[in-house]
Amino acid sequence: MPNYLEYQKSVAAEFIAYEKRVRHLIDDAHWAEEGRYKEIILMNYLKRILPKHVSVGTGFVRNQDALSTQIDIIVYDHSFPLLFSEGDFIITVPENVIGIIEVKSKIVPSNLCEIIEKANRNASIICGSSDKNLFNGIFSYNAYGRIESYIQRLEEFDYNSYLEKQHINQVISNKLLSCVNHLAIGTKYFLKLWPGGVSQETKEIEWHGEGPHYSTYDMQEGLAFSYFISNLQEEILRKSSDQYVEELSGSLRAFLYPLPEGKEARLVSRIEIKRS
Repeated sequence: MPNYLEYQKSVAAEFIAYEKRVRHLIDDAHWAEEGRYKEIILMNYLKRILPKHVSVGTGFVRNQDALSTQIDIIVYDHSFPLLFSEGDFIITVPENVIGIIEVKSKIVPSNLCEIIEKANRNASIICGSSDKNLFNGIFSYNAYGRIESYIQRLEEFDYNSYLEKQHINQVISNKLLSCVNHLAIGTKYFLKLWPGGVSQETKEIEWHGEGPHYSTYDMQEGLAFSYFISNLQEEILRKSSDQYVEELSGSLRAFLYPLPEGKEARLVSRIEIKRS
């Protein structure tokens, strides 16, 4: 039988090996260039594993008069036309954007909210007032300290504007559908936003919250990277076929999410998103 768990563990090992290989060859004065190289590592990996109709690049998204800041990685459907393309650099419109990813060498807890706010501003430009679902990810090669420090920062975050609904019949605020929803902080820590509140997974465990929340997981064996990427693959699959992984073959589910006990067994905390 294929060993999907060991395969997914090797994903993090591959990323870390590339990271160390470059660091061994450059000194501290050139770490900004190392940061750009880390974007390229993730971008090239995504190019190898994403469906053929999906491309990745770096650049800007223009929504009429509004323009995003430069985004490290834009995941887009290239069956839509681009405004501009030169190599991996693109300028595009919101209609073909599937996801955006900010790539960091390391995130310290004190900078977490600032990084989230920047990504959320770009998502707000891309989605405008629409109900567009956007994969909005932060991918950090390294963590700093314990997961509890990151949890504390997320608990202190001001979520008021993200809970404002555009109209009375709206079930979920459109801003919650596009704000940062997947984070890999080092190889161990994976965070996922559930904008609709209780998910199918949380129904299966003892949890009494009802509203939107971040789930934080300690993935231990380095699975934070692979689960981040698997969630991106699932989002692309959902947009392409209107199917969730739960509806697909057991082999695909097992490949994307190989923990036999499920990631809920690695749960550290749930952070409810509520008004301050």
